[in-house]
Parts: sequence; structure tokens; C-alpha cells
Amino acid sequence: MKELFKKEMLQKIYPKILENGFYILANAFLLLFIMYPVLIVFMQSVYGSNGFTLEFYSKFISDSYYFGILKNSVVVACFSTVISLALGFIFSIIIFKTDFKFKNFFKIAVFLPIITPGFISSLAYVFLFGRHGAITYGLLGLEPSIYGWKSVVIMQSIDYTTTAFFIISAVLLGISGEFEDAARNLGSNEFQVFKKVTLPLLIPGILSAGLLIFMQSMADFGTPIIVGGNFNTLATASYFEIIGRYNTQMASTLSVILLFPSLALFYLYSKYHKGYGLKNSRLTKYSLSNMQKVILGLPAVFFSIIAYLLFFAVFVASFTKSFGHNYTLTLDYFFEAISAGELAIKNTLLYSLSSSILVAFLGVAYAYVVYRGKFFGRKLMDLIITLPFAIPGTFMGLGYLLAFNNYPLLLTGTSSIIILNCMVRKLPFSFKTGNSVLSQIEESVEEASLNLGANRLKTFYKVVLPLLKPAIIFSMIYTFIATIKSLGSIIFLMTANTKVLSAMVFESTINRQLGVGACYSLFMAILSIIGILGILRLKGDKQWF
Repeated sequence: MKELFKKEMLQKIYPKILENGFYILANAFLLLFIMYPVLIVFMQSVYGSNGFTLEFYSKFISDSYYFGILKNSVVVACFSTVISLALGFIFSIIIFKTDFKFKNFFKIAVFLPIITPGFISSLAYVFLFGRHGAITYGLLGLEPSIYGWKSVVIMQSIDYTTTAFFIISAVLLGISGEFEDAARNLGSNEFQVFKKVTLPLLIPGILSAGLLIFMQSMADFGTPIIVGGNFNTLATASYFEIIGRYNTQMASTLSVILLFPSLALFYLYSKYHKGYGLKNSRLTKYSLSNMQKVILGLPAVFFSIIAYLLFFAVFVASFTKSFGHNYTLTLDYFFEAISAGELAIKNTLLYSLSSSILVAFLGVAYAYVVYRGKFFGRKLMDLIITLPFAIPGTFMGLGYLLAFNNYPLLLTGTSSIIILNCMVRKLPFSFKTGNSVLSQIEESVEEASLNLGANRLKTFYKVVLPLLKPAIIFSMIYTFIATIKSLGSIIFLMTANTKVLSAMVFESTINRQLGVGACYSLFMAILSIIGILGILRLKGDKQWF
């Protein structure tokens, strides 16, 4: 009898111990790998040789150079955001709401920036349109100076148009054609239907896309380095403070200042953003006049030609001796990239696979704990998990460099620190994706399991986890692609033994080794294409292709 009583008590207590242990470990992970690096950067920005100081903030305020780069960052971000939104909107309308011919021409063009790293596209832009560019000099006999803020805006706009396209298209595909038909039946013409029905429904998605693009632009350092010339931004200044001077205090100060507009925009993003999943809504097409088709078609055609040219330049540069000068076919760069980048290829696969698997399961587990649990601090936990979304990559990379560079948490120089950094950066996506799926699962399903005697952990494993499979797979593929292209958040953390393909591309670009860098880009593109096709196949949506 006594043994039976002990067994029953253990059966009741053991699950509770596991649950409490999981909560403790889950919170410890968030505090250690998200909050601790963030706090370290803040502390470093106010810590000098004599202790607490505001010297570096004072220097930022008093030095016109730093005010100038802040203004540069904001101005470029504003222009890039507006242009990207306009182009993304145009592509969404053309592809999904019109009867334009050759739609696949536009579809492929708007997908190309995903599979081509921004910095290699920037270098291809220089080789095509620079002072000795294949088009400007080779075809037109011109020698323009393209370096400066305008080129930064152009390249960022090309890169971020895809982001705008995806978000706006997701909203557009969720708008029922019945609303538009009702407006037409009441006598509205196509422009009035768009103005009074479609556009108001698109505005939340446009705002969300704009806020996200603005944050990406503010944190971008690769594009200004390649095509900016003497034009600097907060992100590039922070990068050079670390790489060039190893001035961690000033780099931390610049990162903190860069963080404030990002946090403000993240607040607005959270306020206006809604979950716009693709729905099986009946789409209606606009009957456009020839003039309206020209107005929409010209910028789309111009963007598409540039996107194809940049990708073509990358492809040609991989297999020719000197792009723009000597087009003799060669495989030298390909073999050099394979030889020099063998370790980087292996590392990229290792980090991408590890991060994607861990993030997918960790994200849905956190989603279940936060949105199904009833405990004090749930909202704070939600905020901490989502915080990396608002933090620029260079900020988080610097935080990890400073936080895990000493015992007992010496992780710098290891693969673990890169995997952890990539995990934390992509965790918000997996977390929100898991929440979206959970919101469609009735709690009564879990309650039935609990009423039958299963504890919460067993209920999650046996009942909820199988239902979360779409979120897990989607998160895995997204994280895999994003980690392949990741650079800003891990550039401070890599050593000779932990380099990845994106870093090899960046180094080749900086050294003007377009051929080798282009080959690395092709390797990344192949992996990314596989991931993109996997996502679209899993979503089962035929409208995208």
C-alpha cells in the first residue's frame, strides 16, 4: 500500500518537476542569450577607463560627423522604403490583379533578390554601371561616378522590393473579390474600386512592410560599404569601429543609437501589424486601360531588367576571366571557390541546418508556453522573445562578442556562438508562426487530453506538437534560407575555422574578386532556391508560380 502511494505521488509530482524545470530553463535561455548581450552593449556604451561615463554619447552629439551619419541613415532608409513599397505594390497588382502578359518574367525578377546577396549585387552593379562598367563604358562610352547615397538607395530598393512584394501580396490575396464586385455593381469604375475598396484594405500591410524595410535599411552595412564610397551610415560606422579600431565603446554607442529608431518602429509595427496569411479568396482582375498598363508596366519592366542584369552579371562573372574586360570562359574561379570555400560550405550547411531545426522546435515550444500557459510574466516573456526582431544584426553580433568573450561563458571562436546567434535572430519568426497555428487549434482538444489524466508536457508532445507540424516545417525552411544569407549579426563572431559562405562573398567583394565571390553566391543561390521552392510547395499555393 505504501509503495503504491509513493508511485502515485511520483506520477503526480514528476510531471510538475519537469514543467517547472522547463520554465526555468526556458527563461534562463532568454535572459542569457537575449537580454544579457543587449545589456552588455548598453553597459559598454557608458563604461570608460574611470567607470561610468557619458563621454561617448557626448562625443556623438558634439561631433558633426556622427550627426551626419545619423542623418545619412535616416535619409537613405526613407528613400529606400518609399521606392521599395512603390515597386512591391506595383508587382503585386501586376501579378495578381491584372491580365498582363509574360507574368512569369515579372515573378522571377521579383524573386531574384532573395537568392542573390545584396553586397555581390552591389559589386555587379559597379561592374555594369560604374566608370568602366560593361554597359556605361562598354556600350555607351560613359564614365559616370556612381558611388554615393543614390547608389545605396538604388541597391537597397532592389533588395527590399521583394520584402514589400511578399507582405503586400499576402494581404492582397486575402481580400475577397466579392467586395470589389459589389462596388462595381454600384457603378464604381476600376480606379474608384481600387481607391475605395482595395487600397484601404491594403494600408495595414503597406505600413507593416514599410516599417520592416525601414529597419532593414537602417541596419544594412554591406551595401553602403560597396557602393557608398565616402558615404557612411550608423551601421557602417559601427562596423569600422570594431573591425578597424576595435573601439568597442564607440561601436556600442553607435549601436545603441541605431537601436532607438528601430525600437520605435518596432512598436509601430507591432501596433499596426496583423497576421495576413494567404486565404483561398476569389480574386478579381482589374480591367486596365492601355495608359494604366503603361504606368504600371514601365517601372516593373525597368526593375526586372536591372534585376536580371545583376543576376546575369553574377552568373557570367563566375565563369569568365574578367567581367567587363575578358569574357573568355573559365572554371578557375569555380575550382578556387570550391578549394578555398570547402570549409565555409560545410559550416554554412551545419549552421543553417542546426539553427533551422532548433529554432523551429524551440519557437513553437515557446509559443505554447506563452499563449497557452497561465503564469505571471507571460507578456514580458513574449516581449523578450520578439525583441531580436527589432534589434539590428550588428548590435546583436557586438553583444555576443562582448558577452561571451570571457570565462565562464567563453564561446567566441566556436561554432556554438554562431548557431546560438542565428537561433536568437530567427526565434521571433518561429514563435509568431507557432502562435498563428495555435490560434487555430481549439483549447478543448488539449482540455480533453488533460481531463483524461495526461499532464501538460505529455499533452503538448502527443496532441499539440503533431498539429504544429506546418509551423515547424515552415520555420525550418525560413530559418535555413535566412541563415545562409546571414552576415551582419555574425560578422564579428567568425574566425578562420568558422567562416560561412556569406562572409566569403563579402570578403571577395571587398577585395574586388568578383569571379570567386560570384561562385560563392551561386552556391548560396542554389541552396536558397531549394528552400524557397520547399516553402511554396509546403504552402500548396499555386498562385505564386
